Amino acid sequence: SFLPPHNVLDLYDDKKGRGWDLLKNGILKLAEIPDDYSLSPKQEIQRATAISGKPHANQIQVQTFLKGLKYPLHFLDFETLGTAIPLFDGTRPYQQIPFQFSLHIVHKAGTKPEHRKFLAEGREDPRPEFMRVLKSSIEPSGSIVVFNAPFEKSRMKECAEVLPEYASWVTEVNGRIVDLLNPFKAFNFYHPDQCGSASMKSVLPALTGKDYRGLEIQEGGAASREFLRVTFGDVSESERRGVRLALEKYCGQDTEGMIWILDALGMNS
Repeated sequence: SFLPPHNVLDLYDDKKGRGWDLLKNGILKLAEIPDDYSLSPKQEIQRATAISGKPHANQIQVQTFLKGLKYPLHFLDFETLGTAIPLFDGTRPYQQIPFQFSLHIVHKAGTKPEHRKFLAEGREDPRPEFMRVLKSSIEPSGSIVVFNAPFEKSRMKECAEVLPEYASWVTEVNGRIVDLLNPFKAFNFYHPDQCGSASMKSVLPALTGKDYRGLEIQEGGAASREFLRVTFGDVSESERRGVRLALEKYCGQDTEGMIWILDALGMNS
């Protein structure tokens, strides 16, 4: 509780324990780190932005990333469940089973996004219907933008292993995926309010001023738990409907939030 905003424990990827070393020597704020103190290049960016209060942007790299995106732009996010005791035949403990997706599609620059979505019904394995609807929702061309691409790519590959009729389609779709995490993980853009994190939950409010605090469900772990509770638990139909609506709002903000982030980076400027 004594740590100020933008403190030394926010140092990115601090495997060498520089934050703790600085703290031990009475330096709490990033802006107070001495000029001659050895930091990694990304940590140097953190210190500089903490001093200036302004974002760091490698405009050439950011514009290269943006120019690589092809319309129609698809913004895609999955929600998954992973229980210790498998719920479905042929699955293993803690296997991530997708039960929901949100997909916002921007067909041309400046046009209103079209929202397509899926949220599993019933207690059967959601993957066959998930994949059927996902395939019908993704258009045959255009970039597919996700945040932390290995997650979505791995889930689709795993689904194709048990539903081999989707294997060739998954290979094609995965080749179109673009990871919005990359420019932030590489510190090609860094806002001091990210506090050393490149996660969606840190990037979105830092760049856009919008966050998840007004939502009933605010993170993926809660989404999984609530879906399990109202799908497999003994709850009223009105409560089930309320939670499903909250799930749709949460997952929808993940994909719409990626549009807001691209706008903040200058996608349409």
